[in-house]
Amino acid sequence: MCQIAERRKRTARHSSSLRLGAAGLGKSKARKLGEYKMNLDEVVRDAYACRTSAFFEKIKAMNLTDKELSAIPSLFLPGWGENYESSFFKVAIAGKETLTWENEYGDSLKCDLTAHAKGRYDVLASCRRFREQGPSQWHNVFWQYPATALAKLFNTTRDEILQKDDPRLRSIAWFNGHAIETIDSKGVDKSGISWEKMCAIQQVVDECGLSDFETFVKVFRPNVIFYFYKNESGVPNRNFHPDFEKVQSWGNGIIDEYRLDGQTLLIQAPHTTYLRRHLSQGALADIVYEILKTRGIKRSLCDNDAVLDFYRMSAVEWSAWVEFARTEAEKHSDMGNMQLSRHLMAVVANELVKSNATMNAQTLVLILNEVDRFRQDNWRYSPERRGPCSSVRGAYNEYKKIGKSTEADHIALAFTKLDGSYAYE
Repeated sequence: MCQIAERRKRTARHSSSLRLGAAGLGKSKARKLGEYKMNLDEVVRDAYACRTSAFFEKIKAMNLTDKELSAIPSLFLPGWGENYESSFFKVAIAGKETLTWENEYGDSLKCDLTAHAKGRYDVLASCRRFREQGPSQWHNVFWQYPATALAKLFNTTRDEILQKDDPRLRSIAWFNGHAIETIDSKGVDKSGISWEKMCAIQQVVDECGLSDFETFVKVFRPNVIFYFYKNESGVPNRNFHPDFEKVQSWGNGIIDEYRLDGQTLLIQAPHTTYLRRHLSQGALADIVYEILKTRGIKRSLCDNDAVLDFYRMSAVEWSAWVEFARTEAEKHSDMGNMQLSRHLMAVVANELVKSNATMNAQTLVLILNEVDRFRQDNWRYSPERRGPCSSVRGAYNEYKKIGKSTEADHIALAFTKLDGSYAYE
């Protein structure tokens, strides 16, 4: 909590925001956060389990030797932060980034294949690896570029974004645009497999839909993807769907902007090994900021350093917060009213902390009172009595009790009494 509080003290005021009616790419096509019919773990398993099974069966049919299979690192399947699914602004980072990748089954394709044969392979293994280590530990140039862009959007620093518990880092998804390692990687034992065999394996990956953006977008529905990889000039993007629309180029042609399925914006740049020689991290961040501003994409529910109060909020702001709470609630029909209420407080708090903003507890409970299930059950808070602050205090204590200190800290920092002091105290 001290770390988050210290960051907020250091954050300079920045009142600009990139506005849109919702977090999508157009008012008529704005994506509703509540469209998930299952939680994201289930959606990913449903989409990728059959694809990985098909991939492993085709690999078995290739009759590769143990030496060849051991020469190739494990599959790279999507990973995402704990807060991605409930995040207002969904950002995905994609590219050819590996960094000594492995998972709980081992560090090679042979280990994956063995786990599959024993019925133990789980497509979420990559996600667990991503959460346990991820960009905060890897902290290499590849991740410094998108972190600098996110820092520009949220008016903070690159190093703050790359902290393990930073709410913005915990709200991104990660996708390797190849899914399998390529022959030129340091991770491949080139004495163990030929270039021709590696190309054949990559073709199987593509055929099984493990590396295409169409599958990734359907599953994760990001608002924006930062994609750090370009094929050589004249070679089509092998993992792009034919319907992906190129909008324009930016930065003297270094950056390309695409529109995917009419909603998701993809910003494609060369791999960072090229960028570090031709475009600085700050320059890339400036271009990304300009693209999102030009397209009218809002990256948070509130301005930086905002102090949200029901009587000062515009109708548009109020409606956005209510819709955010309602659609998040729709994804958790299994929760009781008290559990759901506290979950929504944590989700709202996470969005506020991203922008160094606060909301008074009275405004919070008025938003929660608009959730359809609470209205139907006549289970509502009273903003005039002790309900608002005591509800915040109860949520804070519960998250502390069950060991979710990050959620508790966010609740503590996000919600205030009318006099500006912390509501949880």
